[in-house]
Amino acid sequence: MADMHPIQVTELSKQFPRKRKLGSIHAVSDISFNVKQGEIVGFIGHNGAGKTTTIKCILGLLKPSEGSISLWGNAPADSRVRKRLGYIPENPDYDNSFTPMEYLNMFASMRGLSGTWNDWKKLLSRVGLARWETTGIKQFSKGMKQRMSLAIALQSNPDLLVLDEPTGGLDPIARKEFREIILEENTRGASVFLSSHILSDVETICHRAVILSGGRLVAENSMEKLLGEENLYRITVISRKDGTEVEEIIPEADLQSRIDSLRRDNIRIIRVEAAIKSLEEVFLAATGGGEPQ
Repeated sequence: MADMHPIQVTELSKQFPRKRKLGSIHAVSDISFNVKQGEIVGFIGHNGAGKTTTIKCILGLLKPSEGSISLWGNAPADSRVRKRLGYIPENPDYDNSFTPMEYLNMFASMRGLSGTWNDWKKLLSRVGLARWETTGIKQFSKGMKQRMSLAIALQSNPDLLVLDEPTGGLDPIARKEFREIILEENTRGASVFLSSHILSDVETICHRAVILSGGRLVAENSMEKLLGEENLYRITVISRKDGTEVEEIIPEADLQSRIDSLRRDNIRIIRVEAAIKSLEEVFLAATGGGEPQ
């Protein structure tokens, strides 16, 4: 089992019947990808692209209409798999009468985990909930509930983290803290599958990205390849025709010769700067426009 990918999605399709039995809705159509051991893989797409359906299939909450999903070569519902998995839902639904410590004790009992009050106190402190251990969750903001979800996900020292919009409701400082914890867990050896509409987070910490649009996989590659391996430079000059600024993108290998050519032609160079492609540009090109949600 250790040699298998933490996540293997093969030709996954999922349809839901329409109301009044008038055909079906194809939420996901024939998608295949994997998460290798030790990877952080980003999962992005518009609302309705099929991200949540795919995640529910990975977690064993939905059964694929076609294709298959395995976690370390086993079915998602396998008890051995569940012990190795940590999950953060987009909208956690907590009983407001509970406290964080009560939830951690309850989940530890359900999972058969050994741990002391001090262990859970340290865990809550790590996710930014120090001194909130015995406060009713009814007093928590959405961001605090996300921190609570992270504590529950980390409780078993999981080999795989499945994170569905984990930084929703968090301010920039808290998002940075979340990213740091995800990277710490990855350094420890955990693989991470991160669904997020915050592309800067995906671009910052992920090794690869999978992009869905309309239930289909439209792009999937390492971050380096998606953003372009070739070093490009943007040269901004003043047009001799009308005096406006004109830009051109030049590969690094051709940069010096192009600058020499412009100078020979007495063309005024305003700026020379690295032209860095962003994940947002890749996403827009792959999906035809619009922000991921």
